[in-house]
Amino acid sequence: MKKWFAIIAAVFLFLWLPIGAQAAEISSDTMILDWSTNKVWIDHGNLCVRGTFYNKRTDLTITKLNDITMKITFTKSDGSKSEFSGKPVKLPMLKIGAGGSKTVSLNFGPYEGTWSSWNTDEDYEFSYIPGSRW
Repeated sequence: MKKWFAIIAAVFLFLWLPIGAQAAEISSDTMILDWSTNKVWIDHGNLCVRGTFYNKRTDLTITKLNDITMKITFTKSDGSKSEFSGKPVKLPMLKIGAGGSKTVSLNFGPYEGTWSSWNTDEDYEFSYIPGSRW
C-alpha cells in the first residue's frame, strides 16, 4: 500500500512541476517597467542616483535588473551643460510584484563636478515572469 501511495504522489508531483516552473523573459519595454529619477548627488566623491522603478503591469513580476546605462545631462550655474554616461558599479537586487514599485540607489563611481540642475535618460533591461504569484 505504501508503495502505491508513493507512486501516485510521485506522478502528481511530476505533473505539477511544469505548471509551477516558468522561464523568465527579458525586456527593455518601458510600458512594463518605468524609471523615475528622484535625486542626483555626490557621496564621498562618487556620483549617486536615487530613483524608483514602477511595475506598470498587474500580471507580471519583475525578477531582476539585468543592465542599466544612464546618461545624465548637468546644467551648471553659468548655463553651460556637461554630460555623464555610464553604468552603475553594482546592479541592485530588484524584485517587484505586479503593480508594485521599488526605490533604489545607484553608485556610478568617481565623479568631479558641480551643477545647478540635472536631467537623466536611461536604458535598462530586466527579466520578468508572467503571472503575479510571487
